[in-house]
Amino acid sequence: MTLLRCIGSMLLLIYWFDGTAATAQTDSTAVADSLFSLQLERSLQPEPSSIQQQSAPRSFLSVNPDISAIGDFRSAYTSIGTRPIDMYLNELEIQIASVVDPYARAEFIVSFGRDPESRELGIELEVATLTSLSLPYQLQLTLGKFKPVIGKVNVLHPHYFSFVDFPKVINNYFESEGMFMEGASASWLLPNPYDFYQELTVEVGRAGSEPNAAVAPGEDGQLLYVGHLKNFLDLGPNSTLEFGLSGVHGPNRFGSSTLLAGVDLTFKWKPLRHNVYRSFSWQSEVLYANMRLSDAEVIRTYGGFSFIEYQLERRWFVGARYDYSGFPDDPARKEQAASLLLRFQPTEFQILALQYQYSKRNYDRNMSQVVLRVIFGIGSHAAHQY
Repeated sequence: MTLLRCIGSMLLLIYWFDGTAATAQTDSTAVADSLFSLQLERSLQPEPSSIQQQSAPRSFLSVNPDISAIGDFRSAYTSIGTRPIDMYLNELEIQIASVVDPYARAEFIVSFGRDPESRELGIELEVATLTSLSLPYQLQLTLGKFKPVIGKVNVLHPHYFSFVDFPKVINNYFESEGMFMEGASASWLLPNPYDFYQELTVEVGRAGSEPNAAVAPGEDGQLLYVGHLKNFLDLGPNSTLEFGLSGVHGPNRFGSSTLLAGVDLTFKWKPLRHNVYRSFSWQSEVLYANMRLSDAEVIRTYGGFSFIEYQLERRWFVGARYDYSGFPDDPARKEQAASLLLRFQPTEFQILALQYQYSKRNYDRNMSQVVLRVIFGIGSHAAHQY
């Protein structure tokens, strides 16, 4: 392109130098007319200061929100069930986000999802939050409906997660897309003498889980309390380590309370050189549940998962995951699963993932499943959490 521009400039210079004398000696009247037109045009233009004064308030009032739409289409084969082969639109998510003013930001996420049992599409308001932007002492406050910080995976939406489905422990203890809550969330960047990233999050509100989950909405006056401590360390120029602790206390469907404790560990490697083509991540979580049915009866269960993901090329990823999970209300039921993943990601707006999963359960037949998921999005959307 630079070469073409140089050639074009040389041709223009040659044409100018070889011009006729008549062209070079322009009529003085034409010159005067052109100068008069130029002066008239300049006189009609406003001063730069007036442009800035007029455009500043207008630009502040006409801030348009960021709007995005993300689709999740799936084709699946399942070894058991009445529909071994299925194709369906799993979810369509609409996200609207914008700054309200210099002090706050708002976000809304509406989901058009398919019910796994009735196979009917329903509408749900998943997220509606107002987040502060300028609180002192490195504090941040969020109000509304959101996903509580329980480990690393629960805060994600399904299309942000590398694998096609959420881990079994998330599905069995909360619901298929994790747990939501309505209330307040406060986070604080803790100062520490070792100068590493440390964040404390405290959340209070009402749970939005399904009735068979470990935590239920409860009656009036029964609130859900969530706490999470995030520790983020730089191991070097190419790798990081994140270690988190979670605690949850809230009502359950038996009219009593449930206590949850969790640990999450995440290691990521991405070389400074060739960072577009190579990366590796290892993530594990364990969740322990103490579910009280009455004053004399308590159920103790646990579950967890561990997965690795390696980037082969710029757009190709492979992964493997192991799941083990109990059920919060039935200590006899257990299941395990092993998953293999192949993911092709041409851009951040389009992702194709092929996953094979084998599930072993002591309460039902074992199951094999192959799922092809296609994620496609338009518009601007928030950056993914690291």
